[in-house]
Amino acid sequence: MISPKQAIGKSILDEKPSHATSHEFTIRARAFIVASLIIPADNYWVLMMEKVREGPYPTTISLLANAIFILAVLVGLNTMLRRLVPRFAFTSAELLLIYAMTTISAALAGHDMLPTLVGMMTYPWWFATPENRWAETFLPHLPGWLSVTDPAAMKGLWEGNSSLYKTGFWLLWLKPVLWWVAFMCVLTLVMMCINTLVRCQWTERERLSFPIVQLPLAMTEPKGEMWRSRLFWSGFLISGGIVFLNGLSVYTPVIPKIDVGYEEHNLAAGITSAPWSAIGWMPYSFYPFAIGLGYLLPADLVFSCWFFYLFWKMEHVAAAAFGLDAAGLPFAREQAFGGLIAIVISMVWASRSYLKQVWLRAINRQSELDDSDEAMSYRAAIVGSLIGLTFLSAFMIRIGMSPLLAVAAFLLYFIIATAIARIRAELGPPVHDFHFSGPDSMITTSVGIGRLSNGDFVGLAYFWWFNRAYRAHPMPIVTEGIRMADASRSSRRVFMWGMLGAVAIGTLATFWAYLDVGYRLGFSAGVSQGGVYASGATRNLELWWARPMNLLGPNWGANAGILAGFVLCMLMSWARWRVAGWPFHPIGFALSASYQINLVWVPLLIAWVAKTSVLRFGGLRSYKNLMPFFLGLILGEMSVGCMWSLIGIVFGIPYYNFWGA
Repeated sequence: MISPKQAIGKSILDEKPSHATSHEFTIRARAFIVASLIIPADNYWVLMMEKVREGPYPTTISLLANAIFILAVLVGLNTMLRRLVPRFAFTSAELLLIYAMTTISAALAGHDMLPTLVGMMTYPWWFATPENRWAETFLPHLPGWLSVTDPAAMKGLWEGNSSLYKTGFWLLWLKPVLWWVAFMCVLTLVMMCINTLVRCQWTERERLSFPIVQLPLAMTEPKGEMWRSRLFWSGFLISGGIVFLNGLSVYTPVIPKIDVGYEEHNLAAGITSAPWSAIGWMPYSFYPFAIGLGYLLPADLVFSCWFFYLFWKMEHVAAAAFGLDAAGLPFAREQAFGGLIAIVISMVWASRSYLKQVWLRAINRQSELDDSDEAMSYRAAIVGSLIGLTFLSAFMIRIGMSPLLAVAAFLLYFIIATAIARIRAELGPPVHDFHFSGPDSMITTSVGIGRLSNGDFVGLAYFWWFNRAYRAHPMPIVTEGIRMADASRSSRRVFMWGMLGAVAIGTLATFWAYLDVGYRLGFSAGVSQGGVYASGATRNLELWWARPMNLLGPNWGANAGILAGFVLCMLMSWARWRVAGWPFHPIGFALSASYQINLVWVPLLIAWVAKTSVLRFGGLRSYKNLMPFFLGLILGEMSVGCMWSLIGIVFGIPYYNFWGA
């Protein structure tokens, strides 16, 4: 019997494109050129949406809306080229490569990545005052080679009405930017090495479903079956029509708005009596794209997401009822972190025989694995991981961290990154954020700061910009990019180098775009999110430098939360292997403790009802036949929503924001 999860995978990813010619798998140099031209404009667009115009926030969704919109435009243009000038048309593999490159580069420009770093490179110096005494405490310890401290350059960036070019400020930024480009490329390269080591196990042995790549694969499928489906266009017109009408209502208020967002919806708004008031914010929404993505997910995960969301709410109520909330209970973030560690350990244990074969192949011993078609050999992946870890650790050691802490922090980071890649590959949730769960937060919480030096504090502060949240994380994008290479029967190595090149171009493009916007509009004036997240690292430094008594030693309550989450998720993993029909998924437990599940728990509940009903009354064939409708829900809302943002940004007018983060 085929499980629903297997049915998802077989529906698109595992079907052999027998109708396609070998031409469809060809990748020519022009695909890289086109992607390289798109990346700067796309990153600029992302920054305008997420940092200047306050939405939408495409990089806070697992499936980046801006990249899907660009792919839809390219598919439309390519269809015309196929009819008019066939030799100039792109192949399916080329379109997917462009999509993978634009996706990973846009993630770097997103809400939780490089824009925070740009702010951090000037924030402590610009906001230092005699009252806060930063100049006397930690400012002398900050790395000047990674910062811009020139008063005129900082004034132009934060106050605006200046220029990155005419003033020559770009020269001051050049050296630190190039250092960070190298850092970002090595960080991503290590992720690619890890992906190479686990790819065969995830893709060929476990046959994970990779729900996030379902839509781009369907959009670029050579025969174009999705585009000819009436169900697809029905879904597209429903979701796209809602966003279109809502966009018109911004300019013509007499047109009623169909409110599918969460901003004005709160189920707990009237609950004010203790302990039930501990439920807190409980929004509900009806985002069509989230319903569509939820339909693609395994039923047990969709169930676990909304079930554990309610479970966490009840934990907060119980903690308040027993007066334990003041002590920090239920330590939801720490429990989720323990769950992530359990997910990785369970994965490694289940793959132990496979990993042994990887090691045998890497040392040229007899192995049942063949790595000749991998993005790199297993030996290169292991050596590359070690060299990359050495470079990254040395980078932080030069900032001031102790060698042991630097290595431990990056090992912890890559464990989290692997867990998120696994979550996306196996289950593909529409959102995942895991706020404040990185090494900087967890090490100082679980171990305490009493044994850390001032240099350790500075190094951990620089983890903030790529660990504050994990919404637009490069690791799952790398994993999904290589999976699209497999599905399009093209070279994994070409996709890997294409995405690594996109990281370099995207990092440079993000610095350029954000600095250009900053000097024109001002981070403290026209850029709504200019210094909001950059301030977090400085606040942490200020707190750690003071060495308050409550942070000197381990937080045993938080550690108990980590242990509880770890044990519970290990038990759930065991039960999934031993108990038929076990409904609770450890990934759902970890995901539902995060902030963004608030925004999509109702759409996931709707998707669960729809999916289980279809499977129960129509079977797997009906489930597969209805999939185009739900793909249409995703593409309709995202494409029309992106269209409104482009209109608003180009003409400098208000516009409808289809997704708030």
